[in-house]
Amino acid sequence: MSRGVQRDILLWLIYSIYLLILLLPNLITPENSQLSWSEKIIRVCLIIVFLFPSKLAVVYIGLPSFIDNIVYRVGNRIFVIVKLLASIIIGVLLYRLALYFYIYPYLYEKSAEYVQFFSFGRFLSNFADLTVPMLFFGAIWLYDARRKADQEKTELELQFLKNQTSPHFLFNALNSIYGLVRKNDINAAQALLKLSGILRYLLYETMDRKILLEKELEVVERYLDIQRLRFGNTLQLTTSTTQETKQLMISPGLILPLLENAFKFGFSDRLNGIFVDLVLEIKEDKTFSILISNHISESEKNEVGGLGLLNLKRRLEIEYPGTHQFESKMENGMYLAHLKLVLQ
Repeated sequence: MSRGVQRDILLWLIYSIYLLILLLPNLITPENSQLSWSEKIIRVCLIIVFLFPSKLAVVYIGLPSFIDNIVYRVGNRIFVIVKLLASIIIGVLLYRLALYFYIYPYLYEKSAEYVQFFSFGRFLSNFADLTVPMLFFGAIWLYDARRKADQEKTELELQFLKNQTSPHFLFNALNSIYGLVRKNDINAAQALLKLSGILRYLLYETMDRKILLEKELEVVERYLDIQRLRFGNTLQLTTSTTQETKQLMISPGLILPLLENAFKFGFSDRLNGIFVDLVLEIKEDKTFSILISNHISESEKNEVGGLGLLNLKRRLEIEYPGTHQFESKMENGMYLAHLKLVLQ
């Protein structure tokens, strides 16, 4: 049984209890004083059962299409409204038939003259009664549909951000290797091999919502190897990390944009080289911390950041709401990017 069906059954049960409380006083009258409490409760339950078809009709015939049209713009608006009105008419007629042929004659012991099947006032009264389950289920379904639509929109945005990261990373990585190829450096083939492993990761692993942290760190190490091959002795790279990952899970591809940014803008005019310092830390409370420091040249200090970091910030808002801290700043010719995540 699906979750939606279970929810609806529970809602109908709650609504039936509400009707039981609402209808029971109608049988506590002098003419019904000879009835026992068990008989009164049975009669109220029968009233609820015989009115159920009318209420199922107004809830399930036209209301789902109306909700879908409001939230997803599915179907023709005029047709959806006509279908909703038709469900109301069917519901009112079923309601009147149940009252006329069974409830009033046998349960309330009223005459046919009292029922007045074609009474306009009674039609309105029955319609008002039917609006209660319509509004009750409609409000809950509308809330669920909007929440689901928002989740789907967020998923699409997240996937778009991930898909945007891959070509952005590929562009920067190929620029890195291009310098090796131009110099006919023997390390170019090895760099391409490591890049192919990273691209395989971006194509397949990033489809998952979470992956093992150690897999993410393996890709980080491959990327650092490419940069070591590219810059050689001109690269001053220091890393500090804790090795125990404790089988923690992380959203894939969050660290690479920080590294890309560091190596893209990390060239130091003063040192005629590139300096990057990387510190990874995993604390006992499952807080993962990464701090990256790199030199910023005067010519590029206004360009640091870019698309990669913008995507990263948006992904953090979506995937780690309230459980992340990200800070980036320039200080004394250095660019500092500090990310903290609470992992699972």
